[in-house]
Amino acid sequence: MLKGRHSPALEGEAADSWDLLVRRDDLTAAEVRPAPHPVLAPGEVRLAVEKFALTMNIVTYARLGDSELPFWAAFPGPAGYGRVPVWAFLRVTDSRNTDIPVGSRYFGFVPMATHHTVAARLTTRGFVDTAPQREFLPSWYRTFQRAAEPDALDDHRAVFRPIFPASFHLADLVAGQTEQGVKSVLITSASSRTAIGLADLLARHGDLPTIGLTSAANVDFVAGLGCYDMVAGYDALDSVSVPAPAVFVDFTGEHRRISAIHERFPGELAHTALVGYTHPESVQQPPDLAEPEPEIFFTPAVEEQAVADEGEDRFYARYHDAEQRFLESTTDWLTIRRQQGPAAVAEVFRALLTEPQPPGVSYLLSP
Repeated sequence: MLKGRHSPALEGEAADSWDLLVRRDDLTAAEVRPAPHPVLAPGEVRLAVEKFALTMNIVTYARLGDSELPFWAAFPGPAGYGRVPVWAFLRVTDSRNTDIPVGSRYFGFVPMATHHTVAARLTTRGFVDTAPQREFLPSWYRTFQRAAEPDALDDHRAVFRPIFPASFHLADLVAGQTEQGVKSVLITSASSRTAIGLADLLARHGDLPTIGLTSAANVDFVAGLGCYDMVAGYDALDSVSVPAPAVFVDFTGEHRRISAIHERFPGELAHTALVGYTHPESVQQPPDLAEPEPEIFFTPAVEEQAVADEGEDRFYARYHDAEQRFLESTTDWLTIRRQQGPAAVAEVFRALLTEPQPPGVSYLLSP
């Protein structure tokens, strides 16, 4: 139940400033509370949230809230409640940092709210959050990227900027495996945004056969994208063959799916990468499997190493060129549904938790 929507505390001066809290023991229950505007300390900036996408990636942050990477600790909430992190376009509305002027625009990791205050340190590409309570997070989550003014692809960028890096780095991983003799790629949850990004990159940069597995209801949608060489439903796994050796990229996080694929292709998989949790049944390590032993693919760590190896300028030029090409292609198949206000945010988040979502639709929310 969404509480506080009509609370007098949200009226008048504080009516346009709110936090959305969810119950940590029931993620479907949300509550809106007024958000104060504290006086800024030296070096701090106040950011107004412009818009953010709600995707399964965001749901995963909530489901992993008490894991080894405790997302609930990123933006602590009152007892029993959590502040769910999102990736948002942001505008500086107040600043006590001479390096970060009012009116400048950024993209970064913030709670679901109208505003967020950051103790900021300037970097070459934006600024980094130096708050002690978030030091446990990799720099990936604490970095705010300088953002251009909105263009025709801005909404699509809001959807894909948090997840396309995984697609990009996975394509690099596959390229490295290809040099070692890999002859195909098998991708689960093939309708997910990150999987589509990976398949698109592979289709553009080589002739490596890419096989997508998805639910039966999504087979036609995935096949229509044109970036997979073969698409099959999970219920048709027995009919699927892969040129061996193959790289297996799992986005489901579901033990049964992972085990079924290892059992279906014994001796034919050269590498198994565990990337996401699009299916809610499990967010834990799968049981013991036959070789190859699955490896968790953690994008922030991979990107940090790539930047160190290539140099910041070269890496980001390569990344943004690939992202731009991909974003242009998504206008052919992705419908963005725009909604506004805390009630809409809570309703979309609840729907992602409880209902199957159409694969060609993403939700963009603004305060």
